[in-house]
Amino acid sequence: MKLIRAEFENFRLLRHLKLDLSTDEHKKLTVIRAENETGKTTILNALQWALYGDDALPGKGQDFRLHPIDWDISEGRRVAISVQVEFETTTVRKSPKGLIETTRQYRIIRTANETLEGIKWDRGPSTVRLYHLTDTGSVPIDPPEAAINDELPPELREVFFTDGDRALSFIEASVSLSTKRERVQKAIRSLLGLGVIEEARRHVKKAASDVNKAAKGAVGDSKLTEITTKVDQIDKDAAELEGKINDAKDQFRNFDEMLADIQKKIDVALVKGDREKLKKDIEQAEKQLRQVDNQIGTATKDHSDLFRSLSLGRDLLGPVLEKGLTKLSELEQQGRIPNTTIPVLEDRLKGSQCICGESLDPNDADGQRRREHIQHLVDASRKADELQSRITDLYYGSRTLQADVVPADERWLAEYGKVVVRRDELSLLRADQGKKLKALEAQLDEIPDTDIQGLRDTKRKYTEQRDRFNSDRSRYETQLEGLRREREALIAQRDNILREQKKGARILAELTVTQDVESVLTRAYDRITNEELRKVSDLMNSIFLEMIGADPDQGAIIRKAEISKEFDILVYGPNDRALNPDRDLNGASRRALTLAFILALTKVSDVVAPNVIDTPLGMMSGYVKRSVLRTAIRESSQLVLFLTRSEIADCEEILDTEAGRIITLTNPAHYPRMLVNDPHVRERTVLRCECDHRHECKQCQRRLDAAVELEMAS
Repeated sequence: MKLIRAEFENFRLLRHLKLDLSTDEHKKLTVIRAENETGKTTILNALQWALYGDDALPGKGQDFRLHPIDWDISEGRRVAISVQVEFETTTVRKSPKGLIETTRQYRIIRTANETLEGIKWDRGPSTVRLYHLTDTGSVPIDPPEAAINDELPPELREVFFTDGDRALSFIEASVSLSTKRERVQKAIRSLLGLGVIEEARRHVKKAASDVNKAAKGAVGDSKLTEITTKVDQIDKDAAELEGKINDAKDQFRNFDEMLADIQKKIDVALVKGDREKLKKDIEQAEKQLRQVDNQIGTATKDHSDLFRSLSLGRDLLGPVLEKGLTKLSELEQQGRIPNTTIPVLEDRLKGSQCICGESLDPNDADGQRRREHIQHLVDASRKADELQSRITDLYYGSRTLQADVVPADERWLAEYGKVVVRRDELSLLRADQGKKLKALEAQLDEIPDTDIQGLRDTKRKYTEQRDRFNSDRSRYETQLEGLRREREALIAQRDNILREQKKGARILAELTVTQDVESVLTRAYDRITNEELRKVSDLMNSIFLEMIGADPDQGAIIRKAEISKEFDILVYGPNDRALNPDRDLNGASRRALTLAFILALTKVSDVVAPNVIDTPLGMMSGYVKRSVLRTAIRESSQLVLFLTRSEIADCEEILDTEAGRIITLTNPAHYPRMLVNDPHVRERTVLRCECDHRHECKQCQRRLDAAVELEMAS
């Protein structure tokens, strides 16, 4: 099969686009030169949608918009979407005159309608038509799916249509080991024709079941009838369980892949930050800012209070206060303050003896005389008490005004320095907090409007569903194993009864034939699996090592790649040490390994079909990039590559000689930042021109990074 051309109408960015692909046997490469956001992945999705329907769309088409995002509703709320693909198939048959090739051309058209209601939309079921193109017109083929599935089975969709972002689907760690094995196994079985053998085995089992049913009435043994009835029921139950197992596998793989997709969306959204986390960080920053503002308010009040403080008055009035404080100090040294005479004298008058030891007895004349003298002193002291009291209070109250008794860190200038330093520190802290808050707000503005928490909730639900189907599969497999053991025991009993019956010989012979045929098919299946799988593995290894320029004889780090019997793609380093393809290989080698697997598989199976690959040379440079390109061209029957200018760089000479068709696509929305000239198209779309990899026209001419920077600076 080869693709001839494709036409797209209103499929996202592809409003009106036609592509013609090279079918030349010698120049079998088609290059579609397109930068990022220019519809490469969209074209890949559209081609697969045309051939396989909604199941080929991301997320199986759920919540996946097909119409242009900027559709003008003045043109109508109902958007007609269509993709046409023309392709040819070649069959070879033997005749007495030799091999005769027959080539037929077909056109498949898939259409759908989406109705817009505000920001919401609704898509009806798609309609597909397939036509056989002849010299006299076209002949419809119904049903179209059968013809398409014969040429490009759905299991091989990811083999023939490879998204560069998903090029690691056979080895990436974002999906489980079982999913990777399923992908590899399905691709190999389909291309190697193992599905045909499996179908034949199912027919043989059905024939054996029919013979088993015939044994009931032919022999007339009640025990045999009971056994054959049980075997028949077991066969039905086993078939039902096998269907459930396959369905559980498919559901597990689907949810596993959806988990990988949603994790990528989460990772992309988290590149610039987690919106929910940023909101919490902003709330925390605002809270800290309020705390700093409160501290600044307190420091400002403390600063203001300093100008009403005792320390300011003490330090400012120090020279004036010094004289009075000196006089008070002298009075204190003289004992005149504090005034303690009256209490002492009054205390003595209560007794009969003076401090000096003389008698103060009122009954004694001398004692009475002394008492009268002391009382006179008390009365005289009382007259001066008010002045003495004030001087005493002044003396003790003025002690806080004496600079020499106040610690240095409590002096006004020291307190002032502390407050100023604290205010300066808080001002700097507030400036930092303000910058942090603004940075968080700017970061929040840059984050795409993605509900990360919603994505995480969806991821959790997908995980639960995936694990549930995995659990169901294990339970069904356990039940099936029990049925098989029970069936083996019943078959042994049935065969023994048939051997003892004359009429049972023919039935037993028929059962033996079905068993022999099934055995032959099983051995053929195993042989193809082992031998052909080894061929694919060996060729994949050869292509991979050639692509990355690794020569085991020259001490290369990567020594070998292979596909195991369990359908795992493995890589080995020195001393046959296993390397993890997803972690131990660089991006270029991982892509090269996936492409090597795809090319080896198609080569060994002798399937002539297109390889349509989006950005295959991403993460590659130099020798590896050129080697991958040359090898892919050589090993493909028809190669369609979507390449950016950076991927084309250093590969121009290869494209000069190998490309049969080169087309350039341009997104007018890139003007003026990335495009030099105004395309005068205001809607989001993709424009085509005939420029090859070495030329540019007015429509596709792009600015260099330096030119963009210079213009932005001016």
